[in-house]
Amino acid sequence: MRGIFFPAGTYSEGQMKAGRRRIIEEGAVAAVIYSVATGNIMAGYLSYLGFSVASCAAIAMIPQLGCVLQFFSPFLFERLRYRKLSIWILCGVFRFFASLCFLLPLLRLHDTWCAVLVVVFYSVSFLAAGYVTPGLQLLVLAASPQEGRGTFFARKDIVSTIFNSAVILLLSRQLDEYTVRGTEEKGYLFIGAVCLVFALIDSLLLLGIHEVRMPYTRNLKFSLILSPGRDMQYRPFFLFSTLSGFMGGIASPFLAVYQVRVLQFSHTFITTIGAVSAAAGMIGSYVWGKVLDRSSYVRAMKTTSAISLCCTLGWASTAFLPGKILAPLLSVTSATCAGAAGIASLNLQYFLSPEEGKTVYLGATSACASLAAVASAALATSLQPLLQTVVADDSIPLLFFISGTGGFLNLLYHGRRLKEERADHK
Repeated sequence: MRGIFFPAGTYSEGQMKAGRRRIIEEGAVAAVIYSVATGNIMAGYLSYLGFSVASCAAIAMIPQLGCVLQFFSPFLFERLRYRKLSIWILCGVFRFFASLCFLLPLLRLHDTWCAVLVVVFYSVSFLAAGYVTPGLQLLVLAASPQEGRGTFFARKDIVSTIFNSAVILLLSRQLDEYTVRGTEEKGYLFIGAVCLVFALIDSLLLLGIHEVRMPYTRNLKFSLILSPGRDMQYRPFFLFSTLSGFMGGIASPFLAVYQVRVLQFSHTFITTIGAVSAAAGMIGSYVWGKVLDRSSYVRAMKTTSAISLCCTLGWASTAFLPGKILAPLLSVTSATCAGAAGIASLNLQYFLSPEEGKTVYLGATSACASLAAVASAALATSLQPLLQTVVADDSIPLLFFISGTGGFLNLLYHGRRLKEERADHK
């Protein structure tokens, strides 16, 4: 085991290629656990436990709250010569605690205590996820190929999407069958058991990713966290990302519970939309991956952000247009751009940040965006019950309208200040 976490020498090209295959496989398995823990299945589970719409939306923001810890993760990762062991432990905590949330009914506790433990386990899971994210991202970026990076990440997204969509669809159909039979609890226990197995597989796959040694900082000062905002080259992206988080946090926590509770979509219908969206996402990832290898990350991010914001405004129109027609269109369109936006954003952070302290830049950027999202979500979850008394079920579409409009203003103002840099010039 020591050689896995603390290698004595460098890896051959053949070993690095094998490690990159593990990156793709691990990402696919981890995506299933993340989708279960943050999507309609978790929203349905929380509703089954008796949480209100506002409470479900508040809990849905815990992943964003966990990302705030990325402010502090550089104080661990930037001081380590070898980071893989810490990443492996924290990823394990995330995957296993997220899985155990669904198994808590086995303890036969009072409903109140079961609900409390779900929130505690969920919080522990995503606090670990938030803390480990910069280190995991840097591990993957450093191990990815220098040539054809966009194609590699597109391939990774495609594999992840296919596997994730297939598994979530099967789990959702199984859950609907249990629900129809009046044994919904067994359905969630089954999902928890599957996720627990996936968490174990993920831990084994993560061991196969080979770590490329990165520069480390012995004397890391807390003031270094402020560097992304002070760095004139990096600041435009930092501000754009933070305000995007704030605007997104207004409505995004309500999407899953809105589909389940207000639009009353079945889990199978939601997951079927997800499967169709996944197919569109695969095509989009392939096309955008080719584009990103030859073009500008910034241009791609602007384009995909604009399309995604149109989809956000589209969810607002479900207040007066048929949701079962709009939902597939909005989901497919958004999925087509989602992969490209993530790849462009991550690579811009990597290339715009200095060679030393990359974890600081990645962590601080994500943490500030998450903190902004948590703040706006807290405001929205407080406002939604008040809007509910005035406009009833139109309260959530109204929040989507505010979110989309604010996002476009941010894109128009800060988006034009982002530097255009081609991938082959980084």
